[in-house]
Amino acid sequence: MVTYRCRHCSTEIGMIPFASVKETIAELQRTDRRFLHETDEGTVEVRCICDQCEQSLREFPEYYTVEKWLQ
Repeated sequence: MVTYRCRHCSTEIGMIPFASVKETIAELQRTDRRFLHETDEGTVEVRCICDQCEQSLREFPEYYTVEKWLQ
């Protein structure tokens, strides 16, 4: 299973069923591996951004300079 999770606030955004995992991972590996993370449970997470964090970054662009701006 591939889980999409916000890299800033850790909110789960969505999941892709197991049948689609190989194609999804293959596509993501071609683009950018920095966003892939394998969990201890054996699932794959794609680190992306949720709508709320994206809005915050638009309003406060200086947050781009901070690695983890949500505590």
